[in-house]
Amino acid sequence: MNRCCLVLLVVLAPAGRTAAQEVKLVKPAARLAHQFSTIGGVRELADGRVLVADGIDNVVLRADLATQKIDTIGRSGPGPGEYRAPDALFPWPNGATMVVDLGNARLSIFDGTGKYRESIPIAQGQPGRGGFALVLPRSVDADGRIYYQPFGGGPMADSGVVVRWDRTAAKFDTVASVKLPPMITTESGGPNNRNTRQRPVPYPPQDVWTAAPDGRVALVRAPAYRVDWVSPAGARTVGKPIAGGPVPIRDAEKKEYLADQAANGLSVSMENNNGRVSMRMSRGRSDNAENDDPALSATEWPATKPTVSGLVVPGPDGRVWVERSVPAGAARVYDVIGADGAVATRVTLPVGRRVVALGARGLYVRQIDADGINYLERYDLK
Repeated sequence: MNRCCLVLLVVLAPAGRTAAQEVKLVKPAARLAHQFSTIGGVRELADGRVLVADGIDNVVLRADLATQKIDTIGRSGPGPGEYRAPDALFPWPNGATMVVDLGNARLSIFDGTGKYRESIPIAQGQPGRGGFALVLPRSVDADGRIYYQPFGGGPMADSGVVVRWDRTAAKFDTVASVKLPPMITTESGGPNNRNTRQRPVPYPPQDVWTAAPDGRVALVRAPAYRVDWVSPAGARTVGKPIAGGPVPIRDAEKKEYLADQAANGLSVSMENNNGRVSMRMSRGRSDNAENDDPALSATEWPATKPTVSGLVVPGPDGRVWVERSVPAGAARVYDVIGADGAVATRVTLPVGRRVVALGARGLYVRQIDADGINYLERYDLK
């Protein structure tokens, strides 16, 4: 197996301050030859194989990057052990995996052997909080506690919350407050069949976050870039500001944003038909015509991107990878940040790659070719 090639650049810093190590990834240690229509989620298994969710082909594959052998877990459909539009994948206690099943609006658990165990509705009542919540996980910790950010707050709301759901204790806790992006809202339909759609304005400054396996929550703040941490007990550590230069928004950045929204934007539709409520969820726009949306077309573009792109990925070592904004078409850059809030390492990927997951064996990256075909690569970081 080829080992990943690393180019290490030592950057001098002012006295009293430790510089981040600069790492350029050049060549993957392994690449899966299978062609994916999309890669919505990746989860490294204990034996070194990976699970990959393809929401367009409607399949969850189990793959060995060393041998190229592939099989599937579950199957397409509405029944137990089946899924429609599988999306994110999360580690679950005892070696199991949670599959976010958008099409069936549920969270399905498969054990370490790939056998179906149970499903959890995405729409949940909240004991002690009133009403119900759409639980779309952003993270799951080692104890199986689910972290999510409730939808809504209205088009004028500028803040939201991070909620931790402990299923064993039947408890929902608010972990932190976060800055929300300004939203564009459109509504249609009548009282019993109302369709509400929300999407953020382009390149919004917003807080992004994730939870580490030990239950600590990393909050990537905006517009002033820093990383705060909240412990499982609620203790808060405020990080120091991290420098970031402006990235101008030109036609290329506008086209890149619209293409990303068309491919990855999340749609949630709820219908009340004479008291019978149904919900549909999907990734990406069905019409793929973001440029024709009058609400978005009428929105003024900001002059520059925010410092961070909106993607933060937890690592098994408790650190987080924060994707920085770069010009359209440029190689993506990630700040690796620990509990002290400082950037320990800055990693640059090869052009056309983006981080999708981290595991004990390395960094998993999605590459999309000129025809829109997705490939999975793994890079060694040792």
